[in-house]
Amino acid sequence: MPTRSPARGVPPSLAAAALALAACAAPGSDVHLAPLWTRIATADGGTLVEAAGGLYRQHRRDDGGFLEWRTLAPLYGIERERDGDYRAEHPFLLGRTRHVDGETTSYLVPLYLGWGRTAADGKPRSVFLTLLGPMRQRHGDDVHWGWFPFYGHFENLLTFDSTTFALWPLYVRADRSGRVSHHVLWPFLGWTTGGGETSWHVFPLYARARWEGRYDRSYALWPFFHWQRNFLGGGGEEPQTVRWFWPFYGHIRRGTYDSWTFLWPFFGFSRDRESGFWALDCPFYLVRFQRGPEEIRRRRLWPFYSELVTEDLRARSFLWPLGHLRHEERAEYERDLAAFVPFWQSWDKLDKVTGETSSYRKLWPLYSHERQGEWRAGALLELDPFFRNTLVPRHLTSFFRLWEWEEEPAFRRERALLGLYRREAGRGEDRRSVAGLWASRRYASEGRAVRETSLLFGLLRWRVTAGEGFAMLRPAFPGPGWPPPAEPSPAGESRTFF
Repeated sequence: MPTRSPARGVPPSLAAAALALAACAAPGSDVHLAPLWTRIATADGGTLVEAAGGLYRQHRRDDGGFLEWRTLAPLYGIERERDGDYRAEHPFLLGRTRHVDGETTSYLVPLYLGWGRTAADGKPRSVFLTLLGPMRQRHGDDVHWGWFPFYGHFENLLTFDSTTFALWPLYVRADRSGRVSHHVLWPFLGWTTGGGETSWHVFPLYARARWEGRYDRSYALWPFFHWQRNFLGGGGEEPQTVRWFWPFYGHIRRGTYDSWTFLWPFFGFSRDRESGFWALDCPFYLVRFQRGPEEIRRRRLWPFYSELVTEDLRARSFLWPLGHLRHEERAEYERDLAAFVPFWQSWDKLDKVTGETSSYRKLWPLYSHERQGEWRAGALLELDPFFRNTLVPRHLTSFFRLWEWEEEPAFRRERALLGLYRREAGRGEDRRSVAGLWASRRYASEGRAVRETSLLFGLLRWRVTAGEGFAMLRPAFPGPGWPPPAEPSPAGESRTFF
């Protein structure tokens, strides 16, 4: 009687599943299927997950202060530190949440604004404000609430001791340092008493505001007639007087300083007889010449040319806002900046404390390059028109880069459009791959050079070891299937987030 094989009787589907599992990449190993999905060990000592050509990204490190950042551009992005601090955008430009040193602030334009922290007495404090809807404030067990614009009452909010509104802007009350202000149909009718202040106004007809030891101010038919006396505290303080018949004539005097305006904004002149300062505007903001005190001077023929010179700064602009030249020389650093926005942007900086040099170059939209000490990074097709930042590329422009790279002595990283090609060189290995088609891994084992190759989604893999020769490797679909590097993370850290 023939002997029955042990394999007989095993369902073909189970055998196929066992073979498929044996050919799959191990959990946690590199998978490169860009632009659909990528999960790789990065050369800077982290793990990167990327989907949809980089619209979703997650970069996590297991050492140092930085812990993780995630982005679903441009809808959401968050960067976390190991100490629990984080910064999030939701969505980019419109919403942001920031948690630093135990204090949280959050906003979403134009829907809400909120913040929370633990006060010095150990009690939690929080504020939640909305443009049209519920509002809430908490300080320990004290809770105040409101529903804008119908009613609200809050304590110690912003710079006020207490604020109350009912059917805003029909009625508003604000208390601050003993001064109580009432507003009816804000801003048209209001008055303030207490704390040394007596003020009232019927806007725009007439107003009078007096604060003992500070000022005495009035206006009539705003903005045409103004009379003010400021800085009335005495004790050697020079008082200031203001007379204004807008736009025909205005005069400000304080000690040896005088300022005149005629037919604002066409003519203005200021001088200080003691310091030697003088300034001429004709018209205001567009044309200005200024001298003193000391070496300060300004010349402006806006938008054609502008120059500002101080003790530690010389800044010039041409065809504002396009051309800029700037030289700063301070105790901590020296920096030169040149820009013709948005096409060329550059700066060079010397840290006088550490001796470290850094530089930045961008030829928009072709390329950018940055250097800080031994760290360098660059990109081809850089669509971000602003000076060096991480938020705009992370949410809007980095997906279109044809090529980007960064390096330190400890590592080098490279990425092509949509992540189709990647290189991660660091932690004792050099890994390169073209999504699904080819991957290479080079490292040293017991002093011998090793090169591993993966083809066709990890279905065909082999290893060549110096002195030992060729050996086939188990398939690792969908490939390349390299395990995390065995060496510890380097001291360097990725700063460009690709």
